[in-house]
Amino acid sequence: MGGYGESQSGDLRAHEWQVAADYRYLHADQFFFGTRQATPPAQYFGQPLIINIHSLSLNATYAVTDRFGVRLTVPVVWGSNSRFYADTARHVARAVGIGDVALVGTAWLLNPRTHVNGNLAFGAGVKIPTGNNKYADNFFLVDGSSVQWPVDQSIELGDGGWGVILQGQAFRHVAPRTLAYFTGSYLVSPRDQTDVMRDPVGANSTVHYSVSDVYTGRLGLSYGVLPERGVSLSLGGRIDGIPYHDLIGKSDGFRRPGYVVFVDPGVAFERGPSTFTFSTPLRVAQRLAPRQMVSPGGSIGAGDLAKVLVFVGYERRF
Repeated sequence: MGGYGESQSGDLRAHEWQVAADYRYLHADQFFFGTRQATPPAQYFGQPLIINIHSLSLNATYAVTDRFGVRLTVPVVWGSNSRFYADTARHVARAVGIGDVALVGTAWLLNPRTHVNGNLAFGAGVKIPTGNNKYADNFFLVDGSSVQWPVDQSIELGDGGWGVILQGQAFRHVAPRTLAYFTGSYLVSPRDQTDVMRDPVGANSTVHYSVSDVYTGRLGLSYGVLPERGVSLSLGGRIDGIPYHDLIGKSDGFRRPGYVVFVDPGVAFERGPSTFTFSTPLRVAQRLAPRQMVSPGGSIGAGDLAKVLVFVGYERRF
């Protein structure tokens, strides 16, 4: 689970640029039903799924004015999904390439030049389905043979639909050296489902992947430990989720709705026009949707969740 816009627009002045690179690593090998960890079901032969996702988001932001900026995000994704198949052997499927590109405009509610102790910004934009949502790898059958088939939804490069991105961010100085912050985004996906089926055979051979909404939010405090050297620490909470029902349109097809809550510690180093960030959100709560909460025509699945996420970021203004 995740959202768009890990990097948010900073305090850029008119006609300034900011380039940023955000790396995220996810490793998931714990299978969940609802709020509890469980043994994987029979179709996985009781063996865990193992998901690894490396993603690098390349961002370029241009400040049209002091209060309004435009950001382009191009993600590059490498993902793998390892599971037991019907031949009772573990196989790995991979997907590598460009993900779904996003273009978002953000406006500060107050003038940043006169409101340096607190401000609020709203953003809106579009997610373009540039990522391949039919990336295929080997799918192994009972007799040991294999067919080329789209990989699992968890590692596909795109979701197959256009989307509307809604974002918000806010900050407030609440004490000396201490800043309260909030960032959040919600991806509205009007398309119902794609023409990609989960499996080539069996019960899932007629089930298509859903194009679901996605949301993320962060809230916490940042403290300047060594402000003269540009060093600050942060601690807060993070939530990533997929809703049971989309805001617009139907919610048919297969999805894995639910949410994951993390404690989100981080550190930042600022050196002139450059900023380095590092954070390791730790999972503290989770819930995957019970079946009765899913609309008729929808199909859900339990899934693997990560214990920890790793984020490394770099940005530079010029």
